[in-house]
Parts: sequence; C-alpha cells; structure tokens
Amino acid sequence: MENDQLSNTFGQKVEKITLKGYYKKLPIRNAPRYDFIKEVASKCHVTLNTVRNWILYGIKPQQHCHVEILSQLTGIKEEDLWKD
Repeated sequence: MENDQLSNTFGQKVEKITLKGYYKKLPIRNAPRYDFIKEVASKCHVTLNTVRNWILYGIKPQQHCHVEILSQLTGIKEEDLWKD
C-alpha cells in the first residue's frame, strides 16, 4: 500500500512507496540483444547462457533443429551462421 506523508521540509508531500511500486515506476527499456537471446532460448528450449555461448563464443548447437531455428530467426543461411 502506498501512502502520502508530510515531510518537515517546506510542507511538501513525500510519497512512501513499496518495492512493488518502485519497480512499476522504473522505465521500460528496450534491449534488442537481450530480447533476441530470450526469444532463441525460448524457441530452442535452452538456457540464456547456452544461447550466449552459441553467439559469443561460436559454439555450434549439437541439435540441428537449433541451427534451423537460428537460421529462421535471423535470415542467415545455416552454413553461414558461424563463418568468420
């Protein structure tokens, strides 16, 4: 529950806020890279760290269906996904 309380300074209202209230007031930010990692992880049923390993360290997925999903999501040919 959120309450208003008068402060001793200048008679201004000071808002008491809960943790949930604080969280709801935080700006919603757009993070396309993180959103992409989450989408791949969700579609492949793997962890976020697994997807980061595929992307950042060039580790190829063991299951071909994961390669197919990555190709579909990015529009990159399967054989080109890990070319440097």
